[in-house]
Amino acid sequence: MTVAMIRPLQRPVPLRQSVYDALIDLIVGGELPPGQHMVETDLARQLGVSRQPIREALHRMEAEGWVDLRPSQGAFVHVPTDSEVDELLDVRALLEAETARLAAAAGGQDPKSPQARQAQLARLREICREGEAAAEAGDFGGAVAANNAFHAEIAVMGGNTVLAELADIVGRRVQWYYRMVAPARGHRSWAEHAEMIDVIEAGDPERVQAMVRRHTERTRQAYHQPGRPAKSAMGA
Repeated sequence: MTVAMIRPLQRPVPLRQSVYDALIDLIVGGELPPGQHMVETDLARQLGVSRQPIREALHRMEAEGWVDLRPSQGAFVHVPTDSEVDELLDVRALLEAETARLAAAAGGQDPKSPQARQAQLARLREICREGEAAAEAGDFGGAVAANNAFHAEIAVMGGNTVLAELADIVGRRVQWYYRMVAPARGHRSWAEHAEMIDVIEAGDPERVQAMVRRHTERTRQAYHQPGRPAKSAMGA
C-alpha cells in the first residue's frame, strides 16, 4: 500500500503571537524605550486589537524579561541592568565566536559548493556596506538591523542549525541592547566586521574566533562608557 504524502495545512499566526511580535519589534526598534509606560488601551488602539491579546502578550513579555508589571501602575519597558547586559554579552561571545569559527573552518574543508560560499561572503560584504552606510547617515535603527543580519548570516555559514537557532534567540535581545551603543561603536564596529569577513574567507578559525571575542568586549566597553547618552537616559 502506498502512503500518500500529505502536506501540513498552513495555519495563520495566532493573534496573541502577532501582538507579541509587534510589541517586541517596538521595543527592539526603540519606539518603546526602556522605562516607557505601556498603556494597554493605547497599544490596543494603535494595533487595532482588543485589550485581551495585549494583556496576554505583556504577561509573556514580563516572564521573558522585556517588561515589568507594577501593581496599580501597569506595564513598563524593562530597564536593563549592567549585570544583565554583561551576562547577555557573555553568552553572545560564546555563541558568535563558535559560529564564526565554524564558518571559517567550513572554508578549509573543500566545501561542496564554492559558488554558494562565495555568494554568502558577498552577502556578508553587502550587509557590511549597508551597515556602514546606515551608521554614516545616523540611521542607528538601520545599523542595528544590519548588525543582527550580519551575525545571523555567519551563523548560517557555520552550518550548525541548533547553534544558529540559539544565536538567533540571543540576537533579538542583543539587537535591543546594541541599539544603546550603536552611536558610540559607529564605523569601528563595521571595520571589525569587514576584517572578520576576510579571516572567514581565508579559513582561519582560531583567529576569527579571537576577533569575535574582542569585538564583543569592545561592545561591552562602549555600553559601560561613562556618560553614554542612552545609559544616562535610562538612569542606569
